[in-house]
Amino acid sequence: MKPEKPRKRPRRKKKLQRKYRNRRIALVLVLAIIIGGLFGFSRFTAMKDVEVAGTKAVSKNTVVKIARESMGKSYFRLNKQQLKNRLEQIPYVKEAHIGLSFPHTLAISIEEEKPFAQLYSGEGYILVNDDFRALETTRSYDPNLPKITGVVTHGVRMGQVAFKSTGNGKKIHMIKTLFASEMKKDIHTVSILDRGMRVAFSDGTMVHISSFDDAEYKTKQLEEIRKEMKAKNEDYREIYLDQGDHPVAVKPSSLDEEEAPENEGSFEEEGEKQADRDKRDEDGKVKKIEKDPDARNDEKREPSKATDAAE
Repeated sequence: MKPEKPRKRPRRKKKLQRKYRNRRIALVLVLAIIIGGLFGFSRFTAMKDVEVAGTKAVSKNTVVKIARESMGKSYFRLNKQQLKNRLEQIPYVKEAHIGLSFPHTLAISIEEEKPFAQLYSGEGYILVNDDFRALETTRSYDPNLPKITGVVTHGVRMGQVAFKSTGNGKKIHMIKTLFASEMKKDIHTVSILDRGMRVAFSDGTMVHISSFDDAEYKTKQLEEIRKEMKAKNEDYREIYLDQGDHPVAVKPSSLDEEEAPENEGSFEEEGEKQADRDKRDEDGKVKKIEKDPDARNDEKREPSKATDAAE
């Protein structure tokens, strides 16, 4: 009987070990090449300059100063969201777009806010966006922007919300709804009162709104009245929008032109007296009331009776 030949397993095992070792070495080399490439690419894409576009109201130097803190870093290792958030804290910056101008320039594009209204502050005006975020203070009145009075603006800093929504949600919604309509270009002043608001139009019409509820309905109602005024070429001195079941419009008389109110307070007081005397049509349409000059003369002769009637 012939002896069995020894098996060649040890040699095969060595080959497998050598094969696996070579694979590990190759993997390490590939990883080293990748890491080295990334390191080299990071150095190749390190930020060395800043390019800013879209600034008009915003100071370009302010944007550059913030962006330069990122110089020397690779664009791909840059915390772009953090930089974006910092830039959007600047007043007038609505949105900041960050990109790479290959290979070494950080490109920043600024989208600016547009003033929505001007808040009267007692010492001037605060320009705000549509979220009432303060953009700028100025002593000059801008005739192209509606003015809002009756808002507490003491201590408001730029970039902060000047008219906070806490407790003012309905007021803000009413103003935004009015300004979203085509009437905004004709609105001169919105006065926030303890109860309701007063809207003065550029043509001299004063609108009294006693409640901030149903903003959309009241705005649509006022738009229809304004359209009717233009279509019939009529002027209303005052409109009481929601003091009853239907709006009441007061037409100016000849005496109104001769005896204009001396100040806003007297104008408001006379408006309240007139509101007590006004009546509405049964069909629900706006009633046009023109005051009788003789009645005005009677009021002048007997002021105590007029006061009692108003009360």
